[in-house]
Amino acid sequence: MSIKNDLQLKLASFAQKGRWNNILVKIISAQLSWILIISAIVRSVYYTALLNTQVVDTASYINYHANLLMGETDGRRTPVYPYFIKLIGLFGHQNLIGHVITAQMVISFLSIIIFYKVVQACFKKRAVIFAASLLYGVMLPVINFDKIVITESLSVTCSLIFIYMMAAYLQKPGNIKAWLLTLYVFIAIMLRPSFIYLLPLIMAFWFLRWMIFKKDWKMCLSGLAASVVVILLILGYSNLNKRNVDFNGISLISNNNEMAVIEQAGIYMYGNDPEISAAVKSNLCLSRQCSDQKGLGINIAKRYSPERIHQFIVACIKNQPVVYALHMCGKLIDLQSANIFTNYADHKLTYLAFRVNNIEYLIFCVTFNLLYILIAFSLALIIYSWIRSKQVPWFKMVLWLLITGQMAVAIIGGYSEYQRLILAVMPALIILVFSYIDKIYFAIDHDKWQRYPASV
Repeated sequence: MSIKNDLQLKLASFAQKGRWNNILVKIISAQLSWILIISAIVRSVYYTALLNTQVVDTASYINYHANLLMGETDGRRTPVYPYFIKLIGLFGHQNLIGHVITAQMVISFLSIIIFYKVVQACFKKRAVIFAASLLYGVMLPVINFDKIVITESLSVTCSLIFIYMMAAYLQKPGNIKAWLLTLYVFIAIMLRPSFIYLLPLIMAFWFLRWMIFKKDWKMCLSGLAASVVVILLILGYSNLNKRNVDFNGISLISNNNEMAVIEQAGIYMYGNDPEISAAVKSNLCLSRQCSDQKGLGINIAKRYSPERIHQFIVACIKNQPVVYALHMCGKLIDLQSANIFTNYADHKLTYLAFRVNNIEYLIFCVTFNLLYILIAFSLALIIYSWIRSKQVPWFKMVLWLLITGQMAVAIIGGYSEYQRLILAVMPALIILVFSYIDKIYFAIDHDKWQRYPASV
């Protein structure tokens, strides 16, 4: 008798001794339990190697004072994460940073269950479900952001919840699910404005479903109606920003980022505002002369109104679209050999911390080139599957759009730290990769595989 069979018999015998014995055996035998146990051990060790970390953006989240119910907004920060911090603060302001980070760690750990439920519903092989869930549970570069007071940790869970809701809808469509899935997009955007790409994604999803599934027109109409509500909410929030900070948009951060982008692209002299162009040129000349001193020159964000800066940025891009597009392509080329993961939280100065840091960089090393190949390969397979089966591979298509949408926002709207900007798509990336592994694994006939001559 094999060890596995002997263990199963002993567990079965133990389970028959009483109700609580039976419950304990079910917990021990559950695949998810082992995933959570292993993940908890790895995370506990990893967290001990990290310090609770504050970065430049942390203060603006903690010191957020706008009351949205009173029509107040903060031009730089959308309200979800600051209100999350305020909610944690209700349990005590002493050691607020530590409490926020603890909450992020708990939410991140519980998200393993959501991830498991998604892959359990989508994959066929138990081994692949286990491997994918365990990888998500112990992915150190993602866990790293649990120890930092910025939106990234919650953004990963937010993205995963969207995937879960999408998978639930595709399995069993319904009007309420259509509404909730679409309205959730607004919450995601208010957590992190870079999730704005989810709005055109979900609208395109409902339009395509309406065209293909005529009988489901009511559910698609519900989704589109909810999309209109989301658009109105975003317009309303933008109007509040216009009233409060003179910027008709979701966040002033987009102004700061795009200003840096047009400076890097060298198109700042092609705007509609010579005064701002001259200020940018003066700052660049000064920074070259005094590279060791920061903060010198004209503070463009404070001297000129946000709306004026925004119009200047738009004019620069419109007047030099080819140069701007080439600059975007240049970013993709420059990132080819870079690792898609980053280590952001501060490490302790201990032997364990240094060893963990080395292991993290050794194991989690995937270049952007491989990500580009995956995106291209997945698109080709989605198109091929669609044409061959005459059925839309909805779930894989949504995963692909999530990844490429976040990539596009990071490249177009960012000027550095692209690894941090694409962190939220890691759940989608893992699920997409393991969906191919699951398909290959399922296609293999294991009986024939075991009988295959070892010498061949």
